[in-house]
Amino acid sequence: MAKYLFRVICLLSALTLLYPSVSPAKTAKPVIAVFNFETANANDYLGPVTARYLMTALAYLGKYKVIEPEKIEKVLEGAGIDEGEAIETGTAATLGKKLGAMVACRGKVTKTGNKYTITVDFISTANAAVITSNSANVTGEANLSKGIDRIVGLAKD
Repeated sequence: MAKYLFRVICLLSALTLLYPSVSPAKTAKPVIAVFNFETANANDYLGPVTARYLMTALAYLGKYKVIEPEKIEKVLEGAGIDEGEAIETGTAATLGKKLGAMVACRGKVTKTGNKYTITVDFISTANAAVITSNSANVTGEANLSKGIDRIVGLAKD
């Protein structure tokens, strides 16, 4: 629990440092683009499903504006990138910037036996630097959303 809390604090601190507020009343929420996750040894459909879990969790926090998946699909299409294709850090930053995002997220779902590891990279669209990278392990496909909740700090375990 402390490990996940530390990661969330690091993520929020990094976002605050990158995008400090000038005036709380006038500050817009940071915009985040979440790209579909790649999969390794897992069913292909788990990449988009897990990315959608992340979008939902970030929106639930109420601190971010999450770009709609339809807009992301159009930018990927325009760049000639297949929706299920792995996206490199620089590409995620460039495409995220085109979408007006301050942060781009990419991730991976890896299956080993009945255990899944979810890894999420939060990337600055200003300089393509990885702000933070968080991961969570869960047992069973049905618990992927719990792993995302741990990554963004919604989990209470």
